[in-house]
Amino acid sequence: PAIAPMIAGGEMKEYCAHLIPEGGFFAVPQVHGDGWMIVGDSGGFVNAVHREGSNLAMTTGRLAAETVIAAKAAGKGFDKAALKSYKDALDESFVMKDLHKYRDMPGVFHKNNQFFTTYPELVNRAAKTMITVDGIDKKTKEREIFGEFRAKRSLFGLMGDAFKLWRAFR
Repeated sequence: PAIAPMIAGGEMKEYCAHLIPEGGFFAVPQVHGDGWMIVGDSGGFVNAVHREGSNLAMTTGRLAAETVIAAKAAGKGFDKAALKSYKDALDESFVMKDLHKYRDMPGVFHKNNQFFTTYPELVNRAAKTMITVDGIDKKTKEREIFGEFRAKRSLFGLMGDAFKLWRAFR
């Protein structure tokens, strides 16, 4: 509302958006070649677990720039061999270390759709139940919530899902 008067009568000239890749560690392509390096989300440098991308884009951009500066200073040119230090720097950076740590998460999520359907619904209902002021004590509410979880996913299913997440987070 505060901005509406400032943009009243304005005309959109351009709109830009794109899908953000969430393939993780195994989706990162070859990152350098003769005269080129890939940075940011174009290289798949997105940590979907922590919703990170901008910091990875800035870091990969900085590492690429440092590689270009070093190659130019050494008079090496910009062939694939000269730009290999970019790949080496990436591998030593938190970018690839973090992507490697969570490398199995995309597979867990893609093979188990309850993480996108059942669990968000249950967590939303649980939050609403817990914050609703209705005179019911928390212990009773917790039993009700756990019952809803068990009705949607068996105890074995809940434990299996928790184990899958734990293994992927290690």
